[in-house]
Amino acid sequence: MKKRMKAKEGITLIALVVTVVVLLVLAGVSITVLFGDHGIFKTTEKATKEFQIAHAREKIEVTLGHAQILKHTDGKYNQNNYLNDLMKKEISNIKIKGDAAIVDNYAFNIDRSVPKIGEYLGKEEELIFPEVLISEPILEADYRTAKFTITAKEEKNGISKIEIWQQGQIIDTFEYSNVKTKIEKEYTAKRNGIYTVKVHSKLTNSDSKEVQGLVMAVEFSPNGNETYKKEHQVKIMVKEDVEKVKSLKYQWTKELTQPNENTFIKECTNNSVITGNEITGTYYLWILLETESNKKNLCCSEAFNFDNEGPQVKVNSNPETETSFTLETSATDKYSKIVKYEFFVDGKSVKEYNTNEESKSFTVEYGKMGEPECEVKVTDELGNVGTNLIKCRTQLHFWNKSNIKTKTVKEERVSIGLGPSYDRLHYITSSNVYFEQDTRAL
Repeated sequence: MKKRMKAKEGITLIALVVTVVVLLVLAGVSITVLFGDHGIFKTTEKATKEFQIAHAREKIEVTLGHAQILKHTDGKYNQNNYLNDLMKKEISNIKIKGDAAIVDNYAFNIDRSVPKIGEYLGKEEELIFPEVLISEPILEADYRTAKFTITAKEEKNGISKIEIWQQGQIIDTFEYSNVKTKIEKEYTAKRNGIYTVKVHSKLTNSDSKEVQGLVMAVEFSPNGNETYKKEHQVKIMVKEDVEKVKSLKYQWTKELTQPNENTFIKECTNNSVITGNEITGTYYLWILLETESNKKNLCCSEAFNFDNEGPQVKVNSNPETETSFTLETSATDKYSKIVKYEFFVDGKSVKEYNTNEESKSFTVEYGKMGEPECEVKVTDELGNVGTNLIKCRTQLHFWNKSNIKTKTVKEERVSIGLGPSYDRLHYITSSNVYFEQDTRAL
């Protein structure tokens, strides 16, 4: 009985489909129009997919626009972990594989250096990403280094390059000729922190591991400082045992890549204090240690943040009246807060504002016509000063008889030697400014 009912239901469904098709045919709609490559169903499906791709792209573009601002305003920004965390925070259900961002199952290439969105790569299930795996780091017996193994494979397109990243910088690169077999590479880490391994094929993929517990040959106190200062003082200490220190040399660099030994010039002693100053940005203190048995070791501190640059200042001058003008000022500082604006006219301070605002305007009552030289000084919280000079003008310098109300108070005939004579008119403006105008200049 049940089988008969199922058979009837199946027949009824088939009959319904046939009926719908027949009605559409009778209405003049062909099967090709419905189901062909350019038919209604295909066109609708294509339009829906294009809309979904555009919607996914827009989500990524909005976040990367935010990242472009942070790149120039946040000293902690880097194009790897920082950017990944930002995208995960602002875009729900996003997947990040190497330089590909996948949203709503649609994948796009990411240019991390800008950052900006690149070409559409396809659906997630259509893509082939290289496989990458990092083993757990193993500390060496002296606790000065740790080792981990990188395993990578991409059988179709092969692997062209493996990069080692730390804190947004490439610290090592290994080139390959599109190797399609499994690659196993042992790597030695010489400092604590998160290591990101990026494997390049037609697409990229990455994996990260954190190294902890390394004891450096040189100890730094403090070992890094994220607070922006004009200078940092660091004490270096070497715990001697059987080996004794022969020499210590140092330098500050913005790179995590090891400097060449011949670039170390400045010398120091064990337990000395090294001062870093007159530099701006994130810097690392590198120490070249040499023992009496001629063994050498390069040690690097954590990051120190410096700020010895004043704010960037932009100034525009707009004439207001025959005797006044307004200075429009904007200021930006990547590292420290703005605390003060000071306005100068012809070398004299005329106004001061204590504020954290990034723009400020001031109207100067000059009291006469002229082209005064003005200067705006902006100070940040560390005392760094940015400045900008500008030549200003009152509105009188844009005067013509149609836009300034004046009254003639005197006319006289003037001649010079044997030359032609002309009229000299004496005016007073609506602001009670007196000036003269010769007819030969009209």
